[in-house]
Amino acid sequence: MIVFEYLEMNGKISGSKRQKLQLWRKRDIQKRCEHQAHRKGMRISRICAWNTSRLAYDGSGIVLRDWRNHSLCTFQTGKRYNCDLSASYNIGARYFIRELLKPLPATERSLLEAKVPAVKRRTSCVYADLRELSSEMGLLMAA
Repeated sequence: MIVFEYLEMNGKISGSKRQKLQLWRKRDIQKRCEHQAHRKGMRISRICAWNTSRLAYDGSGIVLRDWRNHSLCTFQTGKRYNCDLSASYNIGARYFIRELLKPLPATERSLLEAKVPAVKRRTSCVYADLRELSSEMGLLMAA
Protein backbone atom coordinates (compact mmCIF):
# COMPACT_ATOMS: atom_id res chain seq x y z
CA MET A 1 0.00 0.00 0.00
CA ILE A 2 1.24 3.46 -0.90
CA VAL A 3 -0.36 6.37 0.94
CA PHE A 4 -0.30 9.84 -0.60
CA GLU A 5 -1.56 13.14 0.67
CA TYR A 6 -4.48 14.25 -1.44
CA LEU A 7 -3.03 17.38 -3.03
CA GLU A 8 -5.48 19.43 -5.05
CA MET A 9 -3.68 19.60 -8.37
CA ASN A 10 -6.51 20.05 -10.83
CA GLY A 11 -7.58 23.17 -12.66
CA LYS A 12 -5.61 26.13 -13.89
CA ILE A 13 -2.20 26.59 -12.36
CA SER A 14 -1.41 30.11 -11.20
CA GLY A 15 1.82 31.57 -9.88
CA SER A 16 5.34 32.01 -11.15
CA LYS A 17 6.93 29.69 -13.70
CA ARG A 18 8.88 27.97 -10.92
CA GLN A 19 5.68 27.23 -8.95
CA LYS A 20 3.99 25.90 -12.09
CA LEU A 21 6.94 23.62 -12.80
CA GLN A 22 6.99 22.29 -9.22
CA LEU A 23 3.26 21.54 -9.31
CA TRP A 24 3.66 19.82 -12.66
CA ARG A 25 6.47 17.65 -11.19
CA LYS A 26 4.30 16.69 -8.18
CA ARG A 27 1.58 15.54 -10.55
CA ASP A 28 4.07 13.60 -12.65
CA ILE A 29 5.69 11.90 -9.64
CA GLN A 30 2.36 10.82 -8.17
CA LYS A 31 1.10 9.54 -11.53
CA ARG A 32 4.29 7.57 -12.14
CA CYS A 33 4.19 6.05 -8.65
CA GLU A 34 0.54 5.17 -9.09
CA HIS A 35 1.20 3.57 -12.48
CA GLN A 36 4.15 1.51 -11.20
CA ALA A 37 2.24 0.44 -8.10
CA HIS A 38 -0.70 -0.80 -10.15
CA ARG A 39 1.68 -2.70 -12.43
CA LYS A 40 3.11 -4.46 -9.36
CA GLY A 41 -0.37 -5.12 -7.92
CA MET A 42 -0.07 -2.62 -5.10
CA ARG A 43 -2.87 -0.38 -3.93
CA ILE A 44 -2.91 3.42 -3.61
CA SER A 45 -4.65 5.38 -0.89
CA ARG A 46 -5.00 9.11 -0.38
CA ILE A 47 -5.58 10.99 2.87
CA CYS A 48 -6.43 14.61 3.66
CA ALA A 49 -3.32 16.79 3.61
CA TRP A 50 -4.55 19.37 6.13
CA ASN A 51 -2.17 19.88 9.06
CA THR A 52 0.09 16.91 8.34
CA SER A 53 3.20 19.10 8.42
CA ARG A 54 1.86 21.65 10.88
CA LEU A 55 1.15 19.27 13.78
CA ALA A 56 3.80 17.43 15.78
CA TYR A 57 3.55 13.64 15.61
CA ASP A 58 3.89 13.30 19.40
CA GLY A 59 0.66 15.24 20.00
CA SER A 60 2.31 18.31 21.52
CA GLY A 61 0.64 20.74 19.09
CA ILE A 62 1.73 23.07 16.30
CA VAL A 63 5.39 23.05 15.25
CA LEU A 64 7.55 26.08 14.59
CA ARG A 65 9.74 25.89 11.50
CA ASP A 66 13.36 26.94 11.70
CA TRP A 67 13.82 30.07 9.58
CA ARG A 68 17.39 29.13 8.59
CA ASN A 69 16.84 25.46 7.79
CA HIS A 70 13.23 24.97 6.66
CA SER A 71 13.44 21.18 6.93
CA LEU A 72 13.79 21.38 10.74
CA CYS A 73 11.07 22.29 13.20
CA THR A 74 10.71 22.75 16.93
CA PHE A 75 7.86 21.07 18.82
CA GLN A 76 6.04 22.80 21.68
CA THR A 77 8.02 20.59 24.08
CA GLY A 78 11.29 22.03 22.75
CA LYS A 79 12.33 18.94 20.78
CA ARG A 80 13.87 19.66 17.34
CA TYR A 81 12.89 17.26 14.59
CA ASN A 82 12.73 16.85 10.82
CA CYS A 83 9.45 18.31 9.46
CA ASP A 84 9.08 15.78 6.66
CA LEU A 85 9.57 12.81 8.98
CA SER A 86 6.99 14.17 11.42
CA ALA A 87 4.56 14.71 8.52
CA SER A 88 5.10 11.17 7.22
CA TYR A 89 4.28 9.77 10.69
CA ASN A 90 1.06 11.77 10.65
CA ILE A 91 0.17 10.64 7.12
CA GLY A 92 0.66 6.98 8.06
CA ALA A 93 -1.26 7.44 11.31
CA ARG A 94 -4.26 8.94 9.52
CA TYR A 95 -4.35 6.06 7.09
CA PHE A 96 -4.20 3.44 9.86
CA ILE A 97 -6.80 5.25 11.98
CA ARG A 98 -9.16 5.20 9.01
CA GLU A 99 -8.50 1.53 8.32
CA LEU A 100 -8.91 0.56 11.98
CA LEU A 101 -12.21 2.40 12.43
CA LYS A 102 -13.80 1.65 9.05
CA PRO A 103 -14.81 -2.02 9.60
CA LEU A 104 -16.13 -1.48 13.14
CA PRO A 105 -19.83 -1.28 13.84
CA ALA A 106 -21.14 2.19 14.69
CA THR A 107 -21.56 1.39 18.39
CA GLU A 108 -17.96 0.26 18.84
CA ARG A 109 -16.66 3.13 16.73
CA SER A 110 -18.55 5.71 18.80
CA LEU A 111 -17.29 4.07 22.00
CA LEU A 112 -13.69 4.36 20.79
CA GLU A 113 -14.26 7.93 19.59
CA ALA A 114 -15.56 8.79 23.07
CA LYS A 115 -12.41 7.37 24.67
CA VAL A 116 -10.07 8.97 22.09
CA PRO A 117 -11.90 12.15 20.97
CA ALA A 118 -9.08 13.27 18.66
CA VAL A 119 -9.91 10.53 16.11
CA LYS A 120 -13.34 11.99 15.39
CA ARG A 121 -11.80 14.78 13.37
CA ARG A 122 -9.26 13.20 11.06
CA THR A 123 -7.66 16.46 9.94
CA SER A 124 -6.13 16.84 13.40
CA CYS A 125 -5.06 13.22 13.93
CA VAL A 126 -1.40 12.55 14.67
CA TYR A 127 0.73 9.50 15.45
CA ALA A 128 0.12 9.88 19.20
CA ASP A 129 -3.63 9.51 18.59
CA LEU A 130 -3.03 6.27 16.68
CA ARG A 131 -1.03 4.87 19.59
CA GLU A 132 -3.78 5.83 22.03
CA LEU A 133 -6.46 4.36 19.76
CA SER A 134 -4.60 1.06 19.37
CA SER A 135 -4.19 0.72 23.16
CA GLU A 136 -7.89 1.44 23.69
CA MET A 137 -8.79 -1.11 20.99
CA GLY A 138 -6.59 -3.67 22.74
CA LEU A 139 -8.41 -3.03 26.03
CA LEU A 140 -11.78 -3.22 24.30
CA MET A 141 -10.93 -6.52 22.59
CA ALA A 142 -9.56 -8.01 25.83
CA ALA A 143 -12.80 -7.25 27.72
